[in-house]
Amino acid sequence: MTAPDPDLIYGSSPLKWIECADIERLSFDRATWIPILLERHDVARGRFGTAGHRKGYRDFDSIIVPLSSKEKFASIDWQSVSRNSHDTAWADGERFYAPGSYSDDATVLYPVIQQSFATNDPPQWSLLQELEVGLRLLRRGDTWIAPEEDDIEVARLERDADGHPDGLFFRAEHLRDYLCAKKAALLLTGFVFRDAVEKSFPELDWKGRNGESRVKERHFEQGRWEGTLAPMHEGGQPFGATTHVIHAWRESVDPADDNPMMPDPADDPMKHTEFTRTASGPKLFGLSGRIWIKHWILPAQKSPRIRRDVVESRINFQVENQERATLGGEALHKYRGWLYFKPSVVRRILATRNSQLTWYTGDTGELGPAPHATLHFGVNKLGLINVLGYKMAQLPEWAQKYWATDNVCPEGGLSRELHMSQNLGEPADTFAPEVALWENLRALQGLTKERFGRPLLRHLPPKEEFFHRIHRFYSDSFADVCTLCKELHRIVSEPIDLDLLNQTIDPDNAKTAKEKKLGQIKRLAMWLDAAGLNGRTITAPLAGVYDLRVGDAHITSTDARDALKILNIPPDTEEYMKVCYSIIGLVANCIGTLAKTVRAFA
Repeated sequence: MTAPDPDLIYGSSPLKWIECADIERLSFDRATWIPILLERHDVARGRFGTAGHRKGYRDFDSIIVPLSSKEKFASIDWQSVSRNSHDTAWADGERFYAPGSYSDDATVLYPVIQQSFATNDPPQWSLLQELEVGLRLLRRGDTWIAPEEDDIEVARLERDADGHPDGLFFRAEHLRDYLCAKKAALLLTGFVFRDAVEKSFPELDWKGRNGESRVKERHFEQGRWEGTLAPMHEGGQPFGATTHVIHAWRESVDPADDNPMMPDPADDPMKHTEFTRTASGPKLFGLSGRIWIKHWILPAQKSPRIRRDVVESRINFQVENQERATLGGEALHKYRGWLYFKPSVVRRILATRNSQLTWYTGDTGELGPAPHATLHFGVNKLGLINVLGYKMAQLPEWAQKYWATDNVCPEGGLSRELHMSQNLGEPADTFAPEVALWENLRALQGLTKERFGRPLLRHLPPKEEFFHRIHRFYSDSFADVCTLCKELHRIVSEPIDLDLLNQTIDPDNAKTAKEKKLGQIKRLAMWLDAAGLNGRTITAPLAGVYDLRVGDAHITSTDARDALKILNIPPDTEEYMKVCYSIIGLVANCIGTLAKTVRAFA
């Protein structure tokens, strides 16, 4: 429902706009969005009765009709559907009618509840509860999302310039799912009017009737259009119109009395005068178009959301490395092999709001764009991600889409640790460096708080956020490695509490540290030296991460890659996942050593 070209509206010949061909062409059979309620002023320019005036308004309303009652509404028009007043609960002597009820038929409902108040509070529009709750929608401001479908927007409320609601649109796919489960259809009716005033409309060829007025009608499958051209005087009165005026008054009330009373009209006939006034002024023409439409939005064939119908997925995945054969839907559900994905799929999935990443062993875990849409995965010797094909087929289609982009032909074999878990029933006794780092950080925080009164790091992100930010899958380029180092530095080094080191943990070296203006890492190393350890060696991973954190800005510089030497990683390596794996592991070991050192103080 795009807005017409402004030239059609404001030009000197707005006939095409008035004829409403764009409204007649409306079809919702393939539409993505359905206007289930619309009360919108599209155009408002100039005063009525003046040349150049334009006004356009759309009023759409809809009702949910059981399929068994559809024939009863064959002759129902817009005037019977559009509401004259806002919703409320009401009752008669026999029954109670809930908000959203259509007339006295409790089986027919409005999908939008309109509330108004006998105050200056603005009107409120909300979705029918069974529609909102049935599709498990969450309202956020003026949008309704489906959190279990990757936050897809399902309904949206639009407002006018004053902030009042004037349109509520619903995603057709979800609406038709609901209608299928309810065994109903949506009857959508609409009325549109468009007015224009000019000195003349010379391009019109309508046949005249009723004097100078001209009327034209057009019937089409979904409704009716009517156009009118009528002369008027400037100001808006019909051309040549006469008005009979009656002026009535009474003189029997004396406002000077202490307590004046108004007499009964029967006892005190009013005086009056009468006269006739003929309209005058320059002659203009008003051109108007009115169109009434009616559409049925039919239910889908299946309802996977409410009725839990099985719908075959349209997404295919590669399963062979010779003919690049692909499988999807039921065929993929029967496939007993594994699928292969580039490691970039992890970052793609983790970018979603509800994504989840959990580690089980060093190379296996659970991953998905939402907690209810995860897959058991493994990392093979080439760094590719393996998941079972039939498990992929069990995911909803929207979740499969996140995986499909990074799907590749099988290569490198099955992840050894995934094989141990899924086939041998003997999960590997290994730990992911990401998990080791998290556990060591938690241990360090707890020990320093117990020993020195507060934790060494001023803040530590929640576990879920930590695993979203710290992982080995920054693996497409050296710049990605540097991005990981930025995250590590922000989480591990930047929050180190220098005041705690200077005032409580190592006050003997505080003066020297302040004079040298030591940062967090060197100050940490000084404390470790004082504790009889090799501080520089222990904190080398943090120093290497510090140097690499700016490497993505200088990726062509040899010096940037030379920072890898601090971590005993060859500068010319291009096995970036292994680099990330090593860096996380080295930082985890550093934090573990710090925790042991603090424990030794106890």
